[in-house]
Amino acid sequence: MGLLGRERRWPTLIAVALLGNVALGVVLIRVAGGDEHFAVEPNYYRKAVDWDSTAAQAERNRALGWEVTPQLAALAAGTAPTLHLLVRTGAGAPVIGATVSLEAMPVAYADEVLRAVLPASDALGRTSVPVGMARTGLWELRLSVLRGTERFTTNLRLDVSASREASVVTARPGDARP
Repeated sequence: MGLLGRERRWPTLIAVALLGNVALGVVLIRVAGGDEHFAVEPNYYRKAVDWDSTAAQAERNRALGWEVTPQLAALAAGTAPTLHLLVRTGAGAPVIGATVSLEAMPVAYADEVLRAVLPASDALGRTSVPVGMARTGLWELRLSVLRGTERFTTNLRLDVSASREASVVTARPGDARP
């Protein structure tokens, strides 16, 4: 009659299939969690719940009309490059005395977040900070500019290179072509 009796064969096969499915799930979770490119957006649920305040901030950003222009020299081995930000009004006047909070992350390694608070912008609207941007490639900059009670936020993408100055990327994969 074999190892298993007829009455135990199907329940055993079902149990083996279920346990195999659980084991495969555990293995896949371990493999996915070990990926160095994997990142989770912090406070994602809170950001979704606070969508109204995000939309209100976007409206304030449009009303202020400020522009932030980044400058970053080509990366050199062994040195921390200095990120320069130029903050201007829509009319081109410098935004003087504004402090900038920065979150910078390489897009391919989004869990490696660099944070800095830049000193108040000078009479030309310029502020600078040395940053540990050691990787070439696309970087996302999340900026919050604060002057008095005025707050302006923006996200920029920089293409950082070892051979040329970084450039702002305006077209993203999936964007509609003009």
